[in-house]
Order: sequence, then C-alpha cells, then structure tokens
Amino acid sequence: MRRVFPYDVLTGDVGLTITRVLIDGKPLSTNYINPDLMEVDFAGLESAKWEQAVIEVSLTGPELELTGQQPWEKPAAMLQLNCGSTNTRQAVRLIKDSQASARWAGSIELDREDWYGRATLRAFVHATVEGVEHRIIGIADDWTLSFNDIPPSPVNGSITVTWSDFATDETHPYLKNFAQDPCYLRLDPDDPTLFLNRGFEGLEALLVDRKHRPRAERALHDSTRANMASDVWSTMFVTALEAVETDSETGLPDFPREDWQTVVLKTLLARIYRDLSPHDALVTAVAARNSAQGSGDLFERLIPAASGQVRLPQLLRTGILLLEKDAKDEETAQ
Repeated sequence: MRRVFPYDVLTGDVGLTITRVLIDGKPLSTNYINPDLMEVDFAGLESAKWEQAVIEVSLTGPELELTGQQPWEKPAAMLQLNCGSTNTRQAVRLIKDSQASARWAGSIELDREDWYGRATLRAFVHATVEGVEHRIIGIADDWTLSFNDIPPSPVNGSITVTWSDFATDETHPYLKNFAQDPCYLRLDPDDPTLFLNRGFEGLEALLVDRKHRPRAERALHDSTRANMASDVWSTMFVTALEAVETDSETGLPDFPREDWQTVVLKTLLARIYRDLSPHDALVTAVAARNSAQGSGDLFERLIPAASGQVRLPQLLRTGILLLEKDAKDEETAQ
C-alpha cells in the first residue's frame, strides 16, 4: 500500500539492495541473504558468538525524476534500523554516488548485544519541498534482519505455549485423545494455546535451546520448530478467515473482532497478496474462499506464505548445509 503525503513525491520506485554483510570483518555467505524475502538470516549462523556486523547497502531512485525539473531540492538518502524487541533505533546518512545522480551507498554497523529478535532495515529519500527541509519523497521496501532462531509468534508478542503430558493431563482432558501426537493447537477465540506433549518421547529434549548441539541435531531442531510454527500459522489463518464478518453498511467483509485473528490475517495476507492493501487483500481472500476455483488458489498461496513467515526455507537450507558439512567431515576423517 502506497503512503499518501500532502506534497509531491516520487512516482518511480526506490530500491534498497544489500550489497555485502561482514561479520567481525569476514564476508557473510550469500546463503544467509535472501533478496526474494528481503531478509538477512543472522539466526541461521552456526555460531552466535559474533560481536559486530556491518551491512553495506545501495539505494537507487528514478533518475529522471531526481535530476529533471521537479518540485524538490537537494535530495538525500537515509538508512534506518529499528528493533521493537530491544526498543533500539539507529540511522545513518547514505553517500551520493559521484557517478550516478540517483544512487546512494553506505553502511550501518551493528553491535550484537544491542539487537534481538527481528529488526527492520528501511531506507528513504528526502528533500526540500515547498521550502520545508527533510520531507520524505520516496521509500524503499523494508528488509528484515533476524537475530534469533525462534519463529515469530502468530499473535502480538506471543500465543500461549505450554508443555503437558497429554495422556495424564486432568486439567485439559481433551488432550488424552491426542496422546500420540507431539502437539495440539487449541483455538480458543480468547486465548489460543499451543500444547506441546511432554509425554512424546524425546520431544522436550529436542526443542530446548539449539546452541552447542551437533550439526544434525541443530538441523532437526530447526526443522521441527519451523514446521510446527508453519502449521500453527496456517491453521490460525483458516480459523480467522472463517471469523470474518460482513459490514452491514458497506456489504464488504471486515476484519474479525478478536485481535489475534486480525493480526494473523493481516500478516499472511500481506504475503499472499503482496500488491494489495490489507482491506483489498481481505476482500480478495473472502471472495476466493467462496469460489470453487478461487479457494484452491488461495490455499495454494497460504502454504508458502506461512512457511515464509517462520523462515522455513532458510532454516531448511541451513539444515542441509549443516548435514553436508557433517558428511564432508566424515569423508575427511575416513
């Protein structure tokens, strides 16, 4: 969805590219930099014992608009990093390329101890417009930086996740019917809860902290957690979509009353219909669900959207790399 400003802005696209990432002075493998999802996966690194990262970027804008006769002066560019988990914000000015009038470059340094969870890297072009300095005239799509291996929660902050022995839990007797399963998602409208089965042999040991584990165990740990999280997102999306109500005045669908259902829908709809606003995406999804052909397309899109939200593709690639290194080590030892 394009932001609306009360003054003239660029109509062409502004693009942010990460050109290189350094970890303690050494280049980070491109396996951890995903330009399609616009994400840098620090969480996938084999070792969390790094101190500083440097992210080098390039920002480009529409050249004809920035160099021709336009209602703005002195265009410049800024790079900004925000992290809600640590309430940290950092910004740097990008340097204009002497050879290209619509290109800027620069870098931002991160101290590991200052960042946790996920952070958003964004860049924008600002200029003097109508005599007012530093007005934003163009914004690039955000990049995400992931700093831990925990998949993002489906609700603001978290949903309830609790361990229980399904076979003996008297407080939640319905769990006995799922005593052979590793987990059970209870979709209570007020308090959705993911139950993990302590009675499932080896599960609790598998899902504890991944650090300092053999490579194969780390791969299985990440895969198990990400698959569970992906299933949770998909199931909650379907439930939330069923809770959509129709506005009596407009006749159009409106987001559900429960906050977690609205959060789930807005989060995944942004991945399913990337070019639509939240409400337009909701209207499209409801129409697709009610259509014999459209419902198939919607749920085909849901699977990669949910897996992308929990970084399943990245974790799978990392797991494969870990297993390949194990295999190479075994060959070398022989």
